[in-house]
Amino acid sequence: MVAKETLRRDIVGNDDLSRQTPNIPLVSTLSTDWGGLYLHYYRQLPFEMVEHSCPQHRIIIHDRTSPSPIFESIEGLNQLNSVSSGTVRVLPANTQIRANWEVEHQFIVLSFEPDVLARHIAETSNARGVELLPILNPSDPLIHGIGLTLKTELESGGIGGRLYVDAVKTALMAHLLRHYSVQNYLLPSIVNGLPKRTLQQVVDYIHAHLNQDLTLTTLAAIACMSPSYFSRLFKQSTGRAPHQYVIRCRIDRAKQLLLQGELSLAEIAHRLGFAHQSHLSHHFKRQVGSSPKAFLNSQ
Repeated sequence: MVAKETLRRDIVGNDDLSRQTPNIPLVSTLSTDWGGLYLHYYRQLPFEMVEHSCPQHRIIIHDRTSPSPIFESIEGLNQLNSVSSGTVRVLPANTQIRANWEVEHQFIVLSFEPDVLARHIAETSNARGVELLPILNPSDPLIHGIGLTLKTELESGGIGGRLYVDAVKTALMAHLLRHYSVQNYLLPSIVNGLPKRTLQQVVDYIHAHLNQDLTLTTLAAIACMSPSYFSRLFKQSTGRAPHQYVIRCRIDRAKQLLLQGELSLAEIAHRLGFAHQSHLSHHFKRQVGSSPKAFLNSQ
Protein backbone atom coordinates (compact mmCIF):
# COMPACT_ATOMS: atom_id res chain seq x y z
CA MET A 1 0.00 0.00 0.00
CA VAL A 2 1.33 3.44 -0.88
CA ALA A 3 1.84 5.69 2.13
CA LYS A 4 -0.13 8.89 2.24
CA GLU A 5 1.98 11.84 1.15
CA THR A 6 2.80 14.40 3.81
CA LEU A 7 1.42 17.86 3.06
CA ARG A 8 3.98 20.57 2.43
CA ARG A 9 3.00 24.07 3.48
CA ASP A 10 5.00 27.26 3.03
CA ILE A 11 4.55 29.77 5.86
CA VAL A 12 5.13 32.74 3.54
CA GLY A 13 3.61 31.38 0.32
CA ASN A 14 0.03 31.29 -0.89
CA ASP A 15 -0.61 27.81 0.46
CA ASP A 16 -3.87 27.01 2.21
CA LEU A 17 -2.88 26.61 5.88
CA SER A 18 -6.38 25.77 7.14
CA ARG A 19 -5.55 22.08 7.69
CA GLN A 20 -2.66 23.12 9.91
CA THR A 21 -4.30 26.02 11.74
CA PRO A 22 -7.92 26.69 10.69
CA ASN A 23 -8.20 30.12 12.36
CA ILE A 24 -6.27 32.98 10.82
CA PRO A 25 -3.54 34.42 13.09
CA LEU A 26 -4.47 37.19 15.51
CA VAL A 27 -1.12 38.85 14.72
CA SER A 28 1.05 38.22 11.67
CA THR A 29 4.16 39.62 9.93
CA LEU A 30 3.01 38.69 6.42
CA SER A 31 2.87 42.38 5.49
CA THR A 32 6.04 43.25 7.44
CA ASP A 33 9.65 42.80 6.31
CA TRP A 34 11.69 41.27 9.11
CA GLY A 35 14.41 39.91 6.85
CA GLY A 36 13.33 36.28 6.60
CA LEU A 37 11.85 36.09 10.12
CA TYR A 38 8.09 35.68 10.53
CA LEU A 39 5.73 35.69 13.51
CA HIS A 40 2.17 34.39 13.76
CA TYR A 41 0.10 34.39 16.93
CA TYR A 42 -2.82 31.95 16.97
CA ARG A 43 -5.87 31.16 19.06
CA GLN A 44 -7.19 27.76 17.98
CA LEU A 45 -10.20 25.76 19.11
CA PRO A 46 -9.81 21.98 19.67
CA PHE A 47 -8.35 20.66 16.43
CA GLU A 48 -6.56 17.74 14.80
CA MET A 49 -3.74 18.97 12.60
CA VAL A 50 -2.83 16.89 9.56
CA GLU A 51 0.74 15.68 9.11
CA HIS A 52 2.72 18.30 7.23
CA SER A 53 6.16 19.76 6.70
CA CYS A 54 7.39 23.30 6.10
CA PRO A 55 10.42 24.67 4.21
CA GLN A 56 11.12 27.16 6.99
CA HIS A 57 12.54 26.44 10.44
CA ARG A 58 9.79 26.91 13.05
CA ILE A 59 9.67 27.53 16.78
CA ILE A 60 6.34 27.04 18.57
CA ILE A 61 6.19 29.11 21.77
CA HIS A 62 3.51 28.57 24.41
CA ASP A 63 2.62 31.73 26.31
CA ARG A 64 0.12 30.14 28.67
CA THR A 65 -0.45 26.87 30.50
CA SER A 66 -3.10 24.49 29.18
CA PRO A 67 -5.16 22.15 31.39
CA SER A 68 -4.95 19.45 28.73
CA PRO A 69 -1.86 17.89 27.10
CA ILE A 70 -1.19 17.94 23.37
CA PHE A 71 -0.62 14.84 21.28
CA GLU A 72 2.31 15.46 18.94
CA SER A 73 3.98 13.27 16.35
CA ILE A 74 7.38 14.26 14.96
CA GLU A 75 8.79 12.22 12.10
CA GLY A 76 6.22 9.52 12.93
CA LEU A 77 7.19 9.13 16.60
CA ASN A 78 4.50 10.05 19.11
CA GLN A 79 4.53 12.08 22.30
CA LEU A 80 1.87 13.31 24.71
CA ASN A 81 3.19 16.60 26.07
CA SER A 82 1.96 18.96 28.75
CA VAL A 83 1.69 22.61 27.78
CA SER A 84 3.17 25.16 30.17
CA SER A 85 3.93 28.81 29.68
CA GLY A 86 7.51 29.07 28.47
CA THR A 87 7.76 25.66 26.79
CA VAL A 88 8.80 25.55 23.14
CA ARG A 89 9.03 23.25 20.13
CA VAL A 90 11.97 23.59 17.75
CA LEU A 91 11.07 22.20 14.32
CA PRO A 92 13.79 22.25 11.64
CA ALA A 93 12.78 22.83 8.03
CA ASN A 94 11.08 19.84 6.37
CA THR A 95 10.37 18.06 9.67
CA GLN A 96 7.15 16.03 9.43
CA ILE A 97 4.79 16.85 12.29
CA ARG A 98 1.16 16.55 13.28
CA ALA A 99 -0.69 17.37 16.49
CA ASN A 100 -4.08 17.55 18.10
CA TRP A 101 -5.44 19.27 21.20
CA GLU A 102 -8.76 19.11 23.04
CA VAL A 103 -9.06 22.61 24.52
CA GLU A 104 -8.56 26.11 23.12
CA HIS A 105 -4.87 26.62 22.49
CA GLN A 106 -2.89 29.86 22.01
CA PHE A 107 0.67 29.94 20.76
CA ILE A 108 3.30 31.93 18.90
CA VAL A 109 4.92 30.53 15.76
CA LEU A 110 8.32 32.04 14.97
CA SER A 111 9.48 30.96 11.52
CA PHE A 112 12.63 31.82 9.62
CA GLU A 113 14.28 30.87 6.36
CA PRO A 114 17.16 28.38 6.69
CA ASP A 115 19.55 30.90 5.17
CA VAL A 116 18.96 33.26 8.13
CA LEU A 117 20.66 30.76 10.42
CA ALA A 118 23.25 29.91 7.75
CA ARG A 119 24.24 33.58 7.42
CA HIS A 120 24.57 33.94 11.18
CA ILE A 121 26.85 30.88 11.32
CA ALA A 122 28.99 32.17 8.46
CA GLU A 123 29.35 35.60 10.07
CA THR A 124 30.04 34.50 13.65
CA SER A 125 31.89 31.17 13.63
CA ASN A 126 34.02 28.74 11.68
CA ALA A 127 31.54 25.90 12.17
CA ARG A 128 30.59 23.73 9.21
CA GLY A 129 27.80 21.24 8.68
CA VAL A 130 25.63 22.70 11.44
CA GLU A 131 22.18 21.15 11.74
CA LEU A 132 19.22 22.36 13.79
CA LEU A 133 17.71 19.60 15.96
CA PRO A 134 14.00 18.83 16.41
CA ILE A 135 13.26 19.33 20.12
CA LEU A 136 9.84 19.14 21.78
CA ASN A 137 8.72 20.68 25.04
CA PRO A 138 11.77 22.11 26.83
CA SER A 139 11.21 25.13 29.06
CA ASP A 140 13.24 27.94 27.50
CA PRO A 141 12.82 31.36 29.15
CA LEU A 142 15.03 33.10 26.58
CA ILE A 143 13.09 31.91 23.52
CA HIS A 144 9.84 32.56 25.37
CA GLY A 145 10.97 36.12 26.11
CA ILE A 146 12.10 36.68 22.51
CA GLY A 147 8.73 35.50 21.23
CA LEU A 148 6.81 37.84 23.52
CA THR A 149 9.18 40.72 22.68
CA LEU A 150 8.68 40.28 18.94
CA LYS A 151 4.91 39.90 19.37
CA THR A 152 4.82 43.17 21.31
CA GLU A 153 6.98 44.83 18.65
CA LEU A 154 4.58 43.72 15.93
CA GLU A 155 1.50 44.84 17.88
CA SER A 156 3.10 48.26 18.47
CA GLY A 157 3.45 48.84 14.74
CA GLY A 158 7.20 48.37 14.68
CA ILE A 159 8.08 51.20 17.06
CA GLY A 160 11.54 49.73 17.67
CA GLY A 161 12.38 49.58 13.98
CA ARG A 162 14.16 47.00 11.84
CA LEU A 163 17.47 47.40 13.70
CA TYR A 164 15.77 46.37 16.91
CA VAL A 165 14.23 43.30 15.27
CA ASP A 166 17.60 42.39 13.73
CA ALA A 167 19.26 42.55 17.15
CA VAL A 168 16.63 40.25 18.66
CA LYS A 169 16.93 37.92 15.67
CA THR A 170 20.71 37.73 16.13
CA ALA A 171 20.25 36.79 19.79
CA LEU A 172 17.79 34.06 18.77
CA MET A 173 20.14 32.61 16.15
CA ALA A 174 23.04 32.55 18.63
CA HIS A 175 20.89 30.77 21.21
CA LEU A 176 19.71 28.15 18.71
CA LEU A 177 23.26 27.55 17.54
CA ARG A 178 24.49 27.02 21.10
CA HIS A 179 21.63 24.91 22.48
CA TYR A 180 19.67 23.31 19.62
CA SER A 181 22.18 22.26 16.96
CA VAL A 182 24.94 19.79 16.18
CA GLN A 183 27.85 19.84 13.75
CA ASN A 184 27.65 16.91 11.34
CA TYR A 185 31.29 17.10 10.33
CA LEU A 186 32.21 15.76 13.78
CA LEU A 187 30.26 12.58 13.12
CA PRO A 188 32.00 9.41 11.88
CA SER A 189 31.80 8.61 8.20
CA ILE A 190 29.93 5.31 7.87
CA VAL A 191 29.14 3.95 4.40
CA ASN A 192 26.87 0.98 5.04
CA GLY A 193 24.62 2.09 7.87
CA LEU A 194 25.05 1.96 11.62
CA PRO A 195 27.79 -0.10 13.26
CA LYS A 196 26.32 -3.46 14.34
CA ARG A 197 26.81 -2.77 18.03
CA THR A 198 25.12 0.63 17.78
CA LEU A 199 22.24 -0.79 15.76
CA GLN A 200 21.72 -3.53 18.34
CA GLN A 201 21.67 -0.98 21.16
CA VAL A 202 19.01 1.06 19.36
CA VAL A 203 16.91 -1.99 18.46
CA ASP A 204 17.11 -3.33 22.02
CA TYR A 205 16.00 0.05 23.35
CA ILE A 206 13.05 0.15 20.93
CA HIS A 207 11.82 -3.31 21.95
CA ALA A 208 12.20 -2.51 25.65
CA HIS A 209 10.24 0.75 25.36
CA LEU A 210 7.43 0.03 22.90
CA ASN A 211 4.97 1.17 25.56
CA GLN A 212 6.55 4.63 25.70
CA ASP A 213 6.60 7.65 23.41
CA LEU A 214 9.73 6.92 21.43
CA THR A 215 11.22 9.99 19.80
CA LEU A 216 13.70 10.36 16.98
CA THR A 217 15.82 12.57 19.23
CA THR A 218 16.00 9.84 21.89
CA LEU A 219 16.98 7.11 19.43
CA ALA A 220 19.57 9.35 17.78
CA ALA A 221 21.06 10.17 21.18
CA ILE A 222 21.68 6.46 21.82
CA ALA A 223 23.77 6.41 18.65
CA CYS A 224 25.38 9.79 19.53
CA MET A 225 24.25 11.28 16.22
CA SER A 226 22.03 14.05 14.94
CA PRO A 227 18.47 12.89 14.17
CA SER A 228 18.68 13.29 10.39
CA TYR A 229 22.08 11.58 10.16
CA PHE A 230 20.87 8.75 12.38
CA SER A 231 17.71 8.35 10.27
CA ARG A 232 19.73 7.92 7.09
CA LEU A 233 22.06 5.31 8.59
CA PHE A 234 19.25 3.47 10.37
CA LYS A 235 17.33 3.13 7.10
CA GLN A 236 20.49 1.86 5.38
CA SER A 237 20.81 -0.76 8.12
CA THR A 238 17.18 -1.92 8.37
CA GLY A 239 15.51 -0.86 5.13
CA ARG A 240 13.01 1.19 7.14
CA ALA A 241 12.90 4.70 8.52
CA PRO A 242 12.99 4.74 12.36
CA HIS A 243 9.28 5.53 12.72
CA GLN A 244 8.38 2.77 10.24
CA TYR A 245 10.53 0.30 12.16
CA VAL A 246 8.94 1.25 15.48
CA ILE A 247 5.44 0.86 14.06
CA ARG A 248 6.36 -2.54 12.62
CA CYS A 249 7.68 -3.68 16.01
CA ARG A 250 4.53 -2.47 17.73
CA ILE A 251 2.31 -4.30 15.26
CA ASP A 252 4.34 -7.51 15.68
CA ARG A 253 3.93 -7.20 19.46
CA ALA A 254 0.21 -6.43 19.01
CA LYS A 255 -0.25 -9.69 17.08
CA GLN A 256 1.36 -11.60 19.94
CA LEU A 257 -0.87 -9.92 22.54
CA LEU A 258 -4.00 -10.48 20.44
CA LEU A 259 -3.24 -14.19 20.18
CA GLN A 260 -2.72 -14.41 23.94
CA GLY A 261 -6.28 -13.12 24.36
CA GLU A 262 -5.70 -11.50 27.76
CA LEU A 263 -6.09 -7.83 26.76
CA SER A 264 -8.71 -5.86 24.84
CA LEU A 265 -7.69 -4.02 21.69
CA ALA A 266 -7.90 -0.70 23.54
CA GLU A 267 -5.60 -2.03 26.29
CA ILE A 268 -3.13 -3.28 23.69
CA ALA A 269 -3.16 0.10 21.95
CA HIS A 270 -2.42 1.85 25.23
CA ARG A 271 0.30 -0.63 26.18
CA LEU A 272 2.09 -0.21 22.84
CA GLY A 273 2.11 3.58 22.70
CA PHE A 274 -0.67 4.14 20.16
CA ALA A 275 -2.80 7.24 20.61
CA HIS A 276 -6.03 5.20 20.69
CA GLN A 277 -7.60 1.95 19.48
CA SER A 278 -8.41 3.23 15.98
CA HIS A 279 -4.82 4.41 15.61
CA LEU A 280 -3.64 0.84 16.27
CA SER A 281 -6.26 -0.59 13.91
CA HIS A 282 -5.21 1.78 11.14
CA HIS A 283 -1.56 0.78 11.30
CA PHE A 284 -2.42 -2.89 11.87
CA LYS A 285 -4.41 -3.02 8.63
CA ARG A 286 -1.65 -1.26 6.71
CA GLN A 287 1.02 -3.65 8.00
CA VAL A 288 -0.89 -6.94 8.12
CA GLY A 289 -3.48 -6.42 5.39
CA SER A 290 -6.47 -7.08 7.65
CA SER A 291 -8.11 -5.66 10.75
CA PRO A 292 -7.15 -7.04 14.18
CA LYS A 293 -10.49 -8.84 14.37
CA ALA A 294 -10.06 -10.43 10.94
CA PHE A 295 -6.52 -11.42 11.88
CA LEU A 296 -7.76 -13.23 14.99
CA ASN A 297 -10.54 -14.97 13.06
CA SER A 298 -8.02 -16.27 10.55
CA GLN A 299 -5.89 -17.96 13.21
